Amino acid sequence: MSALATVSDSSMGSKAFGLVELDRLYPGLVPSFIVLPVEDLVENWHDLRAAAHTLVAEYCAGTVDDAAYAERSARLVASLSLAGDVVEAALASCGGWGSVSVRTSALAEDGVEHSFAGQYETSLDVPTESRPVRDAIGASVASLFSARVAAYARARRMSSLEIGGSIVVQQMFVGTTSGVLFSENGRGELTLAWSRSARNTTVEGENAHELRASKVSDWPSGLPAPARLLDIAVDSEARLRRPVDIEWAARGSQLALLQVRPQTTVALDYELAWDCTNIAENYPGITLPLTYSFIRGLYSRVYPAFFRKLGVNQKVLDAKQQVFRNTLGYLGGHVYYQIDNWYEMVRLIPGPSSNQAFFSAMLQPQRTPGDVPRRRLGLRGALTMAPLVGRLGVLLLRSNSMSKAFSRTFQKRLKRFEAVDWNTLHADAILSTLETMRAELLTLWATPVFNDLRVMIFHGLLKTYSFGAEQHADYLGYLHGLSDRASIAPLTALGVLGNRLRERHGEAATADGILSSPDWMATRVLVDEYLARFGGRAPDELQLENPRLADDYASLLALALGTDPEGRPPVDASARSITGRFGTRFIGRNTRQAIDWRERFRFNRAQVYGLARAAYLALGQRLVDAELLETANDVFWLTEQELDEAVFGHAWSSDPRSTVARRRAEFGTFEQRSLARRVVGSGLIAPAALRDDEQRSASGMAAGMGVSPGVLTAEAIVVHAFDPTIDVRGKILVTSHIDPGWTLLFVQAAGVVTERGNALSHVAIIARELAMPAVVAAMGAVDTLSTGQVITINGTTGDIDAAL
Repeated sequence: MSALATVSDSSMGSKAFGLVELDRLYPGLVPSFIVLPVEDLVENWHDLRAAAHTLVAEYCAGTVDDAAYAERSARLVASLSLAGDVVEAALASCGGWGSVSVRTSALAEDGVEHSFAGQYETSLDVPTESRPVRDAIGASVASLFSARVAAYARARRMSSLEIGGSIVVQQMFVGTTSGVLFSENGRGELTLAWSRSARNTTVEGENAHELRASKVSDWPSGLPAPARLLDIAVDSEARLRRPVDIEWAARGSQLALLQVRPQTTVALDYELAWDCTNIAENYPGITLPLTYSFIRGLYSRVYPAFFRKLGVNQKVLDAKQQVFRNTLGYLGGHVYYQIDNWYEMVRLIPGPSSNQAFFSAMLQPQRTPGDVPRRRLGLRGALTMAPLVGRLGVLLLRSNSMSKAFSRTFQKRLKRFEAVDWNTLHADAILSTLETMRAELLTLWATPVFNDLRVMIFHGLLKTYSFGAEQHADYLGYLHGLSDRASIAPLTALGVLGNRLRERHGEAATADGILSSPDWMATRVLVDEYLARFGGRAPDELQLENPRLADDYASLLALALGTDPEGRPPVDASARSITGRFGTRFIGRNTRQAIDWRERFRFNRAQVYGLARAAYLALGQRLVDAELLETANDVFWLTEQELDEAVFGHAWSSDPRSTVARRRAEFGTFEQRSLARRVVGSGLIAPAALRDDEQRSASGMAAGMGVSPGVLTAEAIVVHAFDPTIDVRGKILVTSHIDPGWTLLFVQAAGVVTERGNALSHVAIIARELAMPAVVAAMGAVDTLSTGQVITINGTTGDIDAAL
């Protein structure tokens, strides 16, 4: 019901006009209402409006202060005279409504530029009696020029205010849920905010629930209101040609539309966060464009395959393609995790919300998101989730057999590609064969990723369930004792090679001396035996631009000769037997088994990268022969897409040589920059404005994390770049990071401090297996400590004491 026949569109205000349109378009959804134009409602409106307009203009100009405004507006309110016949007619029209809401529909309200949201007076649950309704109407009329409204106008640099409109008296809809819907949040999503309340007003504050729904997907289940509300929001946005804000209430399947208005603004700024705490172990320092494009392609393929293995619905995966394509970030030549997308992927894993805490315990990012609220699944949700959780449980039980099957198939397929002579292939055949290699090996890689999930779950249980924060030493002890010890096999074999070299060439042998020796060809057989097993290993081995051990015999010889002839003292390889909570032994055993496999899979990954490096170098040579590049190594300055364009003819203008030259200059500036472990960007284009988001101590060195027990006092040796000739024996190696290839050097040290890493990093795993005290995540250690300085490290607490 609406008494609107004599009300013009221009005098009622946009709120009332919106209600009229809603009532016309969606009859039965808008509670009955009456529109009362203030020019009819207030007997002295002409004079009152003129005085109020002058007062607001003077206030906005600054010629009237707050005190004077309050005094003069109070006099205007006191002079306000309502037309009794209009009020009585309104009361007669709403008889039987029980209670009403009384709101303004001001001419200045709900505009495209200024909303005045919450500034005007609204009264709810007003009994349909003369005095309460009259008082509520008077309060709403007075708010048309209140101090709050004037202050809002001045704050937005308005010079005047259009005063007028109407008052809306509407039947109260007694629902069980009420809230507000915004039809656009800048991400192509509707946003619903609501509370379990019968109050027909905008939801604000901590009691509000929030839900987002993509406008290009099917509406989600479990909505707080009938799905028709979302359809109406999309229709209204199209009709008004701008995003809208709808106030609504619901009771069961019954929906009430209380208000529609344009969204004043759509927040087009967005924020992205990147964290390299974990990934910097594999991609430290500057990483060249080819490596970044290569790994980004791998990540975007592997993780959807992993979730398919878990049984996640393909429609869900399709909706998350942007997440899978943006797991990484490339900032100033450095590789980062786009951390929020990793947590988004974790939320796809079936099971408890503790998955997020387990993921944080494994990754150790600089900051973690807030706790995920537990959602009631309901019967339908439980029935949908149960098979996924069951499938996950079965896969966890079969994890060891799955990993063994992966290893057999992987090695079989890998041998085929290792037999390829890339130098005999056409340029297009190199890329085609690379694509085949990726397809055949990546179809398998869901198993190593699943093993990472196994690590996450059981390590999370070990860290958060079995042992408290005060039991850190016991927790570290349970991580010790890997059954396979594949991680240290290259180190043991390197020591054996060193002793055989010394036996053949003498204790004073050098790498250059062996290479120039007449016996070199015979000695090379020993070296090639080592390379046949571990040639995929190399410092920073996941950066394609870095050479492998097989590329440089001198480095491998220097590493072997640098080993201690006596070897490291034998270490008890058995798992610690520490009493923990019920199930701790089972959890610990599964954690260690998963870490075992993780280390083997890391080596398999290095083998794939080694093959890719050989293929790209062969392609680089083709580009050199075609006079498109200066050297074969220049290929690493290009991206996969640029190489594809050059070889298959997709580029309208291709000049790889100038691209390489430009990037060399750009990356020269990147080398001078130091980025934090966590970086945040925000704005219309978030990466255009980056800021560090990392805490440091007063000394400039971040607090370290103890990952391998033991207290050691020794001389520090600070190493900025891998150097196989450095003698680290008996010293504490201090460096920015240590990846699997670096362990060939650090294993000779007595202890280690790194700026990157966590308890599951390769450096931590190897250090525990060798009983070497180790502290990781000590950001700033390389700049704070110096070579020759005597320091004490505590591999349990993470403390580093230096005699400065």
